[in-house]
Amino acid sequence: MTVQAMPRQTATAKSGTVLCLGLEPALQRTMLLDRFRPGEVNRASEIVLSTGGKAVNTARALSVLRRASVVCGFNGGDTGRFIAAQLTAHGVTCAFTRTPWTTRTCTTILDSACGQATELVEEASRPTPQLLQRFENRGLVLLGRARACVICGTLPAGAPVNFWARFTAAARRLRVPLVIDSHAIPLLRALRGEPLLAKMNVCELEKTLGVRCRTEAQLVSAARRLTTGGAAWALITRGPQPALLVSRVGTVWRITPPEVAATVSPVGSGDCVTAGVVHALLHGDAMPEAVRFGLGCGSANALTCSPSDFRPAIARKFASSVRCDVVASHRR
Repeated sequence: MTVQAMPRQTATAKSGTVLCLGLEPALQRTMLLDRFRPGEVNRASEIVLSTGGKAVNTARALSVLRRASVVCGFNGGDTGRFIAAQLTAHGVTCAFTRTPWTTRTCTTILDSACGQATELVEEASRPTPQLLQRFENRGLVLLGRARACVICGTLPAGAPVNFWARFTAAARRLRVPLVIDSHAIPLLRALRGEPLLAKMNVCELEKTLGVRCRTEAQLVSAARRLTTGGAAWALITRGPQPALLVSRVGTVWRITPPEVAATVSPVGSGDCVTAGVVHALLHGDAMPEAVRFGLGCGSANALTCSPSDFRPAIARKFASSVRCDVVASHRR
């Protein structure tokens, strides 16, 4: 069986830029507490402000890996200006659609006593049809210039359920490899555009397909529904537990991430997995090897309190200890 990879960039190829599409960036406010006590007054020992949101995290992680990236999303107000300034300072190109409202703030509480992270997520504002059209117009232009594309996150209330499907269809026409990290009906509609990879966690998979996946066999069966629906590959992540990679021809890999002894925060680790996979594919790696590197990036991110602020050397070290085992051969 031939395992698909993205070809290496050549002098005549498109630029190496990865387009990251996601409608809901955020200002990430991380509060470090010695001990978090619900219902009581809690005083933070430290507060860290950074950028957040799945597309932003993915673009930022790509920049850490020295891969050019451009991020599209809605952005406005003082928090929006902070996000744009931070991303620009880290080498990410911003192509935001300006909004009349202020970009949301999401808060993570890190409890040092038990090592747990509690996320307080502010919902995004409902976009107007005009703003959605501006985003789509800009995104489609940038898609034609990109070497690869990543669709990140869910759609806010008011966005049509086929919104991401328009981009997957365009990417197929333009022959731009596309990875989608989303779920529910918008993801299922987007599969019709035959993305290279559909990625989600177990909870998102269960919500998307309306099934319970309590065993590995049930997870594999559900993931195969994603490849039957159009994705060339499906990747189901399970945090520190082994991820499952399923190819369209039916081969299944169990890919086991390394143990991270001193986890600081898991926030953004899934987005760093996405970035690592795309980066490795553009480097010419086959999909299973790319997922190994992606899991290394996600593990390295767990050592930091700010999303997508990991060290590439640590990611490579983690990736070298990721196990990749074939657990089922293709069915044909």
